[in-house]
Amino acid sequence: MLAKQKSKKRSASSGSALPDLPLFIDRCAWSKRLGEALKTAGIEHIAHHERFAPSCPDDEWLSAAGQENWIVVTRDQNIRRKANELKAFRDAGLIVFALASGNASAADTANLLVDLYPRFLQLARNTKRPAMFSVSLGRTISLVR
Repeated sequence: MLAKQKSKKRSASSGSALPDLPLFIDRCAWSKRLGEALKTAGIEHIAHHERFAPSCPDDEWLSAAGQENWIVVTRDQNIRRKANELKAFRDAGLIVFALASGNASAADTANLLVDLYPRFLQLARNTKRPAMFSVSLGRTISLVR
């Protein structure tokens, strides 16, 4: 019940009556610090390791993420370059936020995702799917063509 109350506050402040969409954090973007920050902020999230084996092929979890309507956060810039992953991304109709700075610290990543979550929600709701965005440490979010 507590998580629902936090969720309603966040949605109300963004002017939307729609429920929040959970973030799916790919294994390459996950850290314990990120998980703690998301939990503290009341942001629903799923870590890759909570649902999938470490060796799970990307095209499999991408398909599952689409079925669950998760917003994907990854550092993997190759999803758009590997044919099977690109197909899974497109077929699943995903919204993906790819962190452009691979050398960001766990603290930087945690702060970035907590701060940008309302924008992620707005883009996820208002962008034709599938769509991939590049996210910089400077908090710039750019649509990847």
